[in-house]
Amino acid sequence: MKVKDLFFLCIVLLILGCSRVGQRKIYLYELQKAKVKMDIDMTDDSCAIVDIIAYFPNTEKCGANKQLANLYMCREDLTGDTLYVFADCDSEKSIPFDRGVCIMRSDIKSEVPKEIVVSIPDNFIIPNGAKYVFSNLFWLVD
Repeated sequence: MKVKDLFFLCIVLLILGCSRVGQRKIYLYELQKAKVKMDIDMTDDSCAIVDIIAYFPNTEKCGANKQLANLYMCREDLTGDTLYVFADCDSEKSIPFDRGVCIMRSDIKSEVPKEIVVSIPDNFIIPNGAKYVFSNLFWLVD
């Protein structure tokens, strides 16, 4: 692990360790939809490899009345960009901290809601203009 990555991880853990987790509405018009660059390009099965920096599983029961999502803060391997991945609100599909997971081109959703509810620490800030994508993450299989 690089010193820069270790430093960034320590800062994230410090922020998360000192705060309460609560439901917060994210307005997607304040963010920028990401153009994900594929590391493995095979048309529909193309894959962008990302490392998970932080994972925020939704703490509320998933239901039809709200747009709930799990949130992954990731670093894209190819570009080094920070990417916020909103994934299905389903604990069985969640992937905890790991390196080298995949965003499949065929799984990226083009139709996205105007707002989404996630469970994040009260002092966690997603900066305006941050890049986001709606997709589930998948394990890379050798």
